[in-house]
Amino acid sequence: MSLKHAFVALILSAFSACAISCGGNSDGRPRTQAQLMQFIRFNDSIITVNADAAEMCDSMMAAAPDSLTYYEYYILKGRHLLQTDNPDSAVRMARRTRAFARRRQPTKRTLALEALANSTEAGYCHLLRLDAAKAIALNTAAFEQIMSSDLIYYSPEMAANLADAYIAADDLPSGAKWYRKALLLVDSLNLPEWKNTTLYMGLGQIYTTMQDYETARLYYEKSEELFDQMKPNMQSYFLNNFGNYFYYRHDYSSALKMFRRLQAHLKDTGAENTYDMYLCSVNMADIFLSLGMADSAECYVNKAAGYFEKNNVQAGVYYANTIKIGIALKRRDFASVRRILGSERSEVPYVQSLKNIRSGYLQEYFVQTGDFKSAYRNLKDNLAQNDSLEHNRTHMRASEIMLRFTEDTLKLHHQLEINKKDVQVSKSRAAITISTSITLSMAVLIVCGFIVSRKRKIQTRMEMLTLKLNNTRQRISPHFVSNVLNARIGSADNNDPDTLMRLARLIRANLDMTAKPCVTLKEELDFITDYIKLEKILVGEDFDCCISAPDKETLESVHIPAMFIQILVENAIKHGIKNNPGRKRLDVEIECTSAGTTIAVTDNGPGFNITRNGNNRSKNGLRIINHTIAIVNQENKGAEKMTFSIGNVGDADGRPHGCRAVISIPRNIKFI
Repeated sequence: MSLKHAFVALILSAFSACAISCGGNSDGRPRTQAQLMQFIRFNDSIITVNADAAEMCDSMMAAAPDSLTYYEYYILKGRHLLQTDNPDSAVRMARRTRAFARRRQPTKRTLALEALANSTEAGYCHLLRLDAAKAIALNTAAFEQIMSSDLIYYSPEMAANLADAYIAADDLPSGAKWYRKALLLVDSLNLPEWKNTTLYMGLGQIYTTMQDYETARLYYEKSEELFDQMKPNMQSYFLNNFGNYFYYRHDYSSALKMFRRLQAHLKDTGAENTYDMYLCSVNMADIFLSLGMADSAECYVNKAAGYFEKNNVQAGVYYANTIKIGIALKRRDFASVRRILGSERSEVPYVQSLKNIRSGYLQEYFVQTGDFKSAYRNLKDNLAQNDSLEHNRTHMRASEIMLRFTEDTLKLHHQLEINKKDVQVSKSRAAITISTSITLSMAVLIVCGFIVSRKRKIQTRMEMLTLKLNNTRQRISPHFVSNVLNARIGSADNNDPDTLMRLARLIRANLDMTAKPCVTLKEELDFITDYIKLEKILVGEDFDCCISAPDKETLESVHIPAMFIQILVENAIKHGIKNNPGRKRLDVEIECTSAGTTIAVTDNGPGFNITRNGNNRSKNGLRIINHTIAIVNQENKGAEKMTFSIGNVGDADGRPHGCRAVISIPRNIKFI
């Protein structure tokens, strides 16, 4: 007998002996603490001894003293099969278990059984990306049931599963909420520290999606410190998510190392023919394609495509076909692209990240084949689909600030409760009790007034911040996009693909920048340079622009609020020089000193008159700047404040012949 099989036999004999010594539960009475710990240990064991898990479950089912115990180990076998190449069996077992549990009188044990069944079917929907809404509903039911059962030990995992389901549906705020609830449950139930590892991973995934890579990296590093304490399936989950982190940062070499590490781990744990391995293969194909290694990409994507088609994993088929399209484009094999697109089903997976990858390759395909109208529709559709994700990012930022405020408020309430306890202890001294009660009552009134006032201020700031983000997100006018595309599509020449791609990059940069409270001067100037080149198409060749700025190193070290310069430049072009006869000129001057940064935008138009300017878009732009400056200055209590001024430039006779807008940003000012 091999050492591994001897270990399995030892575990089986130990659990069987425990079941006999505990007397069983032939009438379905509540489990004793010993029986409960036996069940938990067994569940952990079948995950560790992966290859023999089904055999171990069968042995425990054969020794079960009653039907309830039988189904408890029956569903554990289903949860194990969910991680193998036979996940469909897990769903059938989950539904059969749920039907059994519902036929019995509700108890803590039957609620736990039904929770495990719902969690298993939800895991199937989530794993194969079949039905996001159903996964959320099943996980919600599982969490509510486990909280009322005798297996509350697993409540953090159920909360984390629900968080994963929300993230898969692109609902980041709800996902973050449930991961934090899971962290709170781990702390409240005094569970071991390693229980937090999957929760840190989930938060890392959320912050990666939000493009807050520094925070995401912190959570992944926390998880990696406890890597050896994780179960094998959680180790796979960590390596996959960490690999995706590097992929979205465009660090493809690090991403490839992480997925190779995942590939080796899956082989070592006997999971070579599972969904995780084929997902790893298609991820590696994507990375190889990004590195320009089309042959390697083709080898790996072909491994995964067959599995996804066989098991009807539509998201997997869609992802694999996307990589095949990318490979065909590398080889300029447009016929293969058309064949792949024509062979697909009409339904599209709900995973927005996969749609974004596909959209990028389709954009390249339409441009290379000269189909600019389809390129425009694809770009427009992708922007519309990403709108909800951008809303999530905006909502998530506001939720983060409100969460910090809520945590401070809870701490204050906790401190007030401690004070009340102290007052009750000192009631024996009448005089001191009276004076202390009056003092504390006044303090409570003052503190409550302070809390209400502060909460109102925070809410007002959040409304202003949301207004700024939502308005700024639309700084690229749809009329401007339409004008550029219509002008180019109507008179196509060899330069049009560059113009179209520049517009696509500009819009993508706009979406990326508006998800951040501040950007570097270099990012802002790169955006402005592309923006002015496109505006020149509409303004005409008699438009001159001069940008005076420090060296690249200085530009990369200085931060400013996102889109500030773009707002001033757009207003100067649209209301200053666009319809002005004669030679048109725009000057952007940036000066960086030890005291701070000064940004000046000057045009040679008719001058500025806000009462005469009826364009709401212009007023909104200036309002965004003023509101943002007001928020930032309020958060910086010192003497250093941001300033903004706008006025006319006069000639020798005092008549306006231009407008000059100036923003001054102190060196050490802090942004929200």
